[in-house]
Amino acid sequence: MIAEDYQQGLLDRLNEGIKDTPQRTKSVTQTVIEAAQDPSKVLMFNYASEALNNSFFLRCLKPPQHGLPNHEDDITPYFGAAFRQDYGSLTQLKSTFSATAMGIFGSGWVWLVCDQTGQLAVVPTFGAGTLLVRSQERLQARLKISDAVIGEAPIVGRPRTIPGVKPSGQPAPSSPASGVSSQQPPVHPPTQTRQLSSSALSAFDLPGFKAAGLNDKGGRGPLGDVLFPLLCISVHEHAWVSAGYGVWGKEEYMKRFWSVVNWKQVSEHYETYVPNTLASLEGF
Repeated sequence: MIAEDYQQGLLDRLNEGIKDTPQRTKSVTQTVIEAAQDPSKVLMFNYASEALNNSFFLRCLKPPQHGLPNHEDDITPYFGAAFRQDYGSLTQLKSTFSATAMGIFGSGWVWLVCDQTGQLAVVPTFGAGTLLVRSQERLQARLKISDAVIGEAPIVGRPRTIPGVKPSGQPAPSSPASGVSSQQPPVHPPTQTRQLSSSALSAFDLPGFKAAGLNDKGGRGPLGDVLFPLLCISVHEHAWVSAGYGVWGKEEYMKRFWSVVNWKQVSEHYETYVPNTLASLEGF
């Protein structure tokens, strides 16, 4: 799993890249939005978007409790009814999500999303592409959370650091599942920047993320135009290598991922975007 040392490394490099620009006083989210519209700020976008995605990834994780294999008992009946309708079972949902991650050749992210009607789907983005920017406004309003990502200082202009975590050159626990520490040097900026992909720009509703055709299981029909992320996983080689699973450890990484998913938070995300208006629900 990607841990806080990787998050700090992203923010360190982002800080270095924006220190003499107007973005130095902007939030990470604002930086993503503005950099996505300027081809000269590709590297800035990559670091900011990766930090945003990685923060969401980390917030959806929770260390396993003693004696319990996972947090599936925390799934709410409302969210349980939703994934049963679209996938038939949690097992099938997890299988679809894992297969999508295993099918990515290269780096990216896999997202469990819903649309305005509550329909669920699994969607990949590639490189530093993100689905988070538009949906954050509703999360902040409903859950009263701040605009900051993990490691971002709440004071404008203050260097972004993670409380209690040393700079990126210092090792830190790299996996909430394994606790293995990374001894590798920090990742340095690439010599060549990547081009912005259409998946990266789609988050900004320019004119909107068209999700029709992304329904991966032939459920209730085409998805709506706007997708709300509920859960994501990092599909980057360093995620399973630094967690101790080895270069070919992607499959084991995926298996361990399900033991640390914070299903209570995923359920809350769903109910934030699709409020429960039903009088009662049976258990799932």
